Amino acid sequence: MTRRPWGAIMAVVAAVVFAAPTLFLPADSSVGQKLAFIVAGSAILAAAIVLTRAEPGVREPEMPTSEDDVTR
Repeated sequence: MTRRPWGAIMAVVAAVVFAAPTLFLPADSSVGQKLAFIVAGSAILAAAIVLTRAEPGVREPEMPTSEDDVTR
């Protein structure tokens, strides 16, 4: 079973929230409504960044070191 990339999914949701005022609200709507979308999108984006940083990634394999090893 594979794990879902929740950080990427949340980043897409944040992008949709950021775009929503432009797509659905009239151009002369109040700033308060648009600010609510910006605050909500920022919170979702922050959660996406935390989730992305917490995801296990591909790591460089640990190579055994010897005293003759001059590559490091």
